[in-house]
Amino acid sequence: MKVDNTFRPAEVVMRMILPPIFKQMALRTSAMLIVKLLGLLLRIPLFRYLGPEGVGLYQIAYSFYGLVLTLLTGGMPMALTLFTAKNAGNGWRIYRNMSVLYLGVCTLLCTGFFLFTNEVALRLGNEKLELAIRMFLPALWLVPLLSLLRGYLQGLEAFGAIAASELVEQSIRVGTILLLLSIGTSLSMSQALGTAALGASTGAVCALAFLLMMLLRYSQSSASTVSGQAEPNHSLRLFAHTTLALTATRLIIPLSDFLEASIVPMQLQASGLSSGQALAIFGEMTGMAMTIVYIPTLITFSLTHTLSPKIAADWQARQFERAFRRIGKALNLTMLWGISASLFMFTFSEELAHLLFDQARLATAIRLLSLCPLLAGLREVTTNVLWAVGRKKEPMRGILVGIVCSMTMLYVLTGIPGWGYTGIAAGVLLFETIPVLWNLTVLRRDLQLSFSGRMLVMNAVILLLLTGVVTLWGGRLLPAAGFSGLPLQLTLMLLTFACSAGYVALVALTRQK
Repeated sequence: MKVDNTFRPAEVVMRMILPPIFKQMALRTSAMLIVKLLGLLLRIPLFRYLGPEGVGLYQIAYSFYGLVLTLLTGGMPMALTLFTAKNAGNGWRIYRNMSVLYLGVCTLLCTGFFLFTNEVALRLGNEKLELAIRMFLPALWLVPLLSLLRGYLQGLEAFGAIAASELVEQSIRVGTILLLLSIGTSLSMSQALGTAALGASTGAVCALAFLLMMLLRYSQSSASTVSGQAEPNHSLRLFAHTTLALTATRLIIPLSDFLEASIVPMQLQASGLSSGQALAIFGEMTGMAMTIVYIPTLITFSLTHTLSPKIAADWQARQFERAFRRIGKALNLTMLWGISASLFMFTFSEELAHLLFDQARLATAIRLLSLCPLLAGLREVTTNVLWAVGRKKEPMRGILVGIVCSMTMLYVLTGIPGWGYTGIAAGVLLFETIPVLWNLTVLRRDLQLSFSGRMLVMNAVILLLLTGVVTLWGGRLLPAAGFSGLPLQLTLMLLTFACSAGYVALVALTRQK
C-alpha cells in the first residue's frame, strides 16, 4: 500500500517555521485585529454623531464603568489563568466557587448603582451621564462572569474559543449601537450616550452564552482531575493572595483613567477654556487619538495572552532555561514591533487623522502620542512576565509611581493656557515610561536577564531606513503611476506597513529557528 508523501516536506517546514506559540499568537492576533477594527469603525460614526464634546462625556462614563469593573474582577481572571495552567483541577474548582460568589456580589452592586444613578452622574460632573450609567449596569453584572470564564479557558489554552467569543461580543456590540443610532436619528445627547453604553451589555450576553457552550468541551476533563488534588485550602489561600496582588496592579490603570477624566476637563477649564471646549479636547485625545495609537498594541497583547500561561507552567516545572528563552524572545519582539509601529504613527499622523476622523488637528495629537505602541507593549509584556514568575508586587509598585507622576504632570501642564494637547500627551507618556523602566530593572536585577542592545539598535536602524526609503520612493513613484488623493495615501500607508511588519515577522521567525 502506497502512501502519498507529496506534501509532507512542506508540512515539516511549516512546523519548523511556525511553532505552536506562533500559531496560537496568529489566531489571537487575528481575532484582536478584527475586534479592534470593529471598535475603530464604530468610533468614526460615533464621533460624527456625538461630536468631540459627546465623545468626552462618553469617555467619562466609560472610565467610571472601567473602574468599577476592575474593582469587581481585578486580577482574578489572570490569577485563574496562571493557576489553571499549573494545575487544571485546582483551576476548575476555583472557577466554580468564584462564579457563585460573583453572582451574588454583582447583583447587589448593580442594584445599588441603579437606585442611586442620579447621584453618581452628578458626582461625575454631568447629569447627561445618568442614562449611560444605567445602560452600563447589565454589563457590570455580566462581564465579570465572562472575564472569569475567559481566564479559566486561557489557562487551558483554549485560545480559539476565547478569540471567537471576543468576535461575537464586539460584533454584537457594534451592531447594536449602529442599529439603534440609525433608528433614532433625533436622539438627545443623553439618549445617544445611553445607546453607546447599551452595546456593552448586549455584546456581553451573547459572548457569555457562547463561552458557556464551549465550556462543556472542557469541564469534564478538568473536573476529572479535581479529586486527585492535594491541599485545596492551601491552593485557595495562594489563589486569594495572587488575586489581591494582581488586582492591586490592574486597579491602578482604570483608577488612572478615572482620575484623568476628573482632572483634565477641570484643569482645561481653569486654563481659560469653556466646558464644551475642555470636553472636546479631552474627547479628541482620549476617545480618538489614543484609540488610533494603541491599535498596534494588539500584537503585543496577543503575545502576552498566549505566552503567560506557558511561562507560568515552565516556571512551575522549574524549566528555567526554556522560560528565560521565551521571555527574551517576547521582549525582543515587543521592542521591535513597538519601534516599527511608533515610526508608522509618527510618519502617517496626518493621513490617519484625515482618513479616520477627518480632523486635521488630530495629527498633532497622534504625533505626540506616537511612542505609545512601544511603551504600552513593553509595559504589558514585562508586567505579565513578572506575574508569571511570581514577582507580583513589583509591577504594582512601578505603575503606582507612574500614576502619581503622571497625574501630577497632567494637573500642572493642562492648567497652563495653550498646553492642553501637549499636557495630556506628556502625562500619558510618563505613565507608560515609568512602569516600563521599573519592570525592566526588576527583571535585570532579580532574574539576571540580559538584553541585547546591539541587535535591537541594528534592527531599529534598518526599520528606520526601510520606512524612510519606502515613504520617499513611494511618494515619488506612485504619483508618476497615476495615484493621487485618497488612493495614494492608502497605498503608501499599506506599502510602508507591509514592509515594516514583514521585516519584524522575518526577524521573529529567524530567531525562532
